[in-house]
Amino acid sequence: MAKKKNYSIRWENDAAVAFEINGVVYNSLDKILDPKDRRKIMAIMNAEKSANSDDQPIKPPVSSEGFFGFENIILSIFTGVAVVLLLIAGISSASAIGTLQKEKSAPGIVTDVVISREYINQKDRIIQVFYFPVVNFTAEDGRRRTVQMNVGSDLPEYEKGNEVTVLYDPEHPLDARIKSFESGAVMWILPVITGILGISFLVAVIAVRIVISREESSSAQTSE
Repeated sequence: MAKKKNYSIRWENDAAVAFEINGVVYNSLDKILDPKDRRKIMAIMNAEKSANSDDQPIKPPVSSEGFFGFENIILSIFTGVAVVLLLIAGISSASAIGTLQKEKSAPGIVTDVVISREYINQKDRIIQVFYFPVVNFTAEDGRRRTVQMNVGSDLPEYEKGNEVTVLYDPEHPLDARIKSFESGAVMWILPVITGILGISFLVAVIAVRIVISREESSSAQTSE
């Protein structure tokens, strides 16, 4: 009949520092030659550690990768949006500059004012009135053209017989506008809006990434 062995473990500060088997003391698990004894000691260690951990609140492991993963995905999307907006701003700005560079000017005269009525509230039948001047001018090819302007106003700024300066594309003379602050501002609405939004998104992304980087560094230092 096999003799029953006695096992004991000496702990210091929750760490096993010595192992005793039938009165023989070992300072390390590696020095226990018998695999059965080693497994028995390890089982006792695990059981005691589990018993001690049951008396303490369980703290879930904090994974910085999991914690910041979702934020990084959102920031990547915002970065993509910022890039697209800035790309649109750049392309539209280049288009506006190109238009300004190739435009020709010619004297013109307002021959008519077209009144356009649009519903801004169908339920309450609220109507907004816009006035679009019709201008007659002679392009550099010598041909006279009559063009209704694409830019209108909610107040009648022009009357029949008003003399104006017309800016037009010499390759497409019907693509014309009256030289004014309003018509020039319309060309820059898209570049300005998309540029401001793109820069805002980009600044927000950079600021949040700096905060996340600091939080990750602080988390890493705490875990160390």
